[in-house]
Amino acid sequence: MAYDKNYPDVYMGYFNYRDPFTEKLENIYQNPVVIPIYHLDQLFNDEAIQTINRLNELSGKPEFKNEYDTLNAALVERDQHIFKYFHFIAAQRHVLDELKMKYRDFYELEHTLKQFEAIGYDVSKARETDLVKRKKQLLEFQARLCVHQYA
Repeated sequence: MAYDKNYPDVYMGYFNYRDPFTEKLENIYQNPVVIPIYHLDQLFNDEAIQTINRLNELSGKPEFKNEYDTLNAALVERDQHIFKYFHFIAAQRHVLDELKMKYRDFYELEHTLKQFEAIGYDVSKARETDLVKRKKQLLEFQARLCVHQYA
């Protein structure tokens, strides 16, 4: 089943609605890589997609702010587990530095575009082209790690 032409099927469409986790990236990289507590099928499944769909339904509806915040917090936690999962596999396959570089490339462009937006520049074209390209490169690299899973 094809979920999206832009991203590998392993993600089940998850990254059609979410970006890779990049919060406090430098702090995270100072810590050792940890063994993930979830497997791929627990991270990307129908439940995750249903949570995203519900979150999108609630977006912008103040009367559902508490539910929205709860669901968003659960997705952020899932994003962190996804991040840890792929970093563990990359470390096992001796390509962690390459994965880190792809995360940094994505993060740096995302951060730069946010800064330009904050001062009033229209960066929609760069988001649609350059940022999507970097996201796709990152997600394709991670998906290739799944071919011979170690976790």
